[in-house]
Amino acid sequence: MDEWKRVAWSNESRFLIHHVDGRVRERRLPGEQLLPSCTADHTQAGGGGIMLCGTFSWGALGPVVVVEQTMKAANYLNIIADQLHPYMAFVFPTGNGIFQQDNAPCHEARFVLEWFEEHTGEFHLMSWPPNSPDLNQMEQIWDVMER
Repeated sequence: MDEWKRVAWSNESRFLIHHVDGRVRERRLPGEQLLPSCTADHTQAGGGGIMLCGTFSWGALGPVVVVEQTMKAANYLNIIADQLHPYMAFVFPTGNGIFQQDNAPCHEARFVLEWFEEHTGEFHLMSWPPNSPDLNQMEQIWDVMER
């Protein structure tokens, strides 16, 4: 249990304004016609949304950053250097923290991994198995926020 208390969980998630699943729902009384005034227009791409990148650990909630563009490796490294690095130093001042990230392409870029190697004395990067989002505790937080 003590080792899990040293983990800072992270993830990105997109939240849509409208949940669009492609189904059209209608309610009519028997014999009632389908009137244009009773139908909803189709919303494309969820009607817009917001992408967030968040972190938390046993000791403290971490930064939640609005991602204003597509998450590329350079954007991700800026978030890591500007937001995560001070958070890890504050929550794990002895350098025993473990940072969890999934295997998204922007996380696995060579220069991102090199940045983590340069900061190994300050915190460690958790090895993450492929295709295992259900293990990430941050997913539970996103699920609650999405409701």
